[in-house]
Amino acid sequence: MVSSPVAARAAVEPRAKKLTEQIHQILKKDIIECTLEPGELLLESAIRERYSIGHTPFREACHRLAAEGLIQILPHRGYYVASFSSKDVRDLFELRLKLEPWAAELACQRGQSHSFATLEKAVSEFARLRKTRPPRMFRDVNWTNLAFHVGVAQLANNRELQDIIENIHGKLMRIIMFTARRTPEDQLFDEYHPLILEAIKAAKTTEARRLMIKDIESARDWVKEVAR
Repeated sequence: MVSSPVAARAAVEPRAKKLTEQIHQILKKDIIECTLEPGELLLESAIRERYSIGHTPFREACHRLAAEGLIQILPHRGYYVASFSSKDVRDLFELRLKLEPWAAELACQRGQSHSFATLEKAVSEFARLRKTRPPRMFRDVNWTNLAFHVGVAQLANNRELQDIIENIHGKLMRIIMFTARRTPEDQLFDEYHPLILEAIKAAKTTEARRLMIKDIESARDWVKEVAR
């Protein structure tokens, strides 16, 4: 029995979507960790050869990354990792200071005891990193920091808010990774995380909000100091 063109296309499309998703995640990770640096040209031929993919999955993944603000598409020139400025840093932290304290409040109101596992795991991982100081620690610190803050947004039980906060941290994480190269200091960004977790568990909305603000301001001040 010969398959119809429609049936054949339907069988191919899920595989193509899965490949696009895989390439999107790989490139996003490399951009966030600054393996692909701000301003760097994404050589389509090299990436396609490395991952054995076609033009379409590469192009679709790049368009998704552009929508997330992580790459720039320049007509007739190609795909470039997005650069950033001091204004970008200011804008991201201003948005964090508006949204994340509110997310912490909602987490206090809507969080359930069985839902704290993500935050508990992040706090535990910070403690492990502080003790063991593994190679490339700063990379692990930043992914754990992202997990904690997205975890708070998950407890807020607002999908739109969670998506925005996750996007903010994706952009901010690469800025912090890039900035960290200019200092030998080990910055864990977790001083307030155990306290935020306890405030959320106890449904102390005012305290959770206050601690989240302190946490964000601490990271902001560090970035500004190092970037001088």
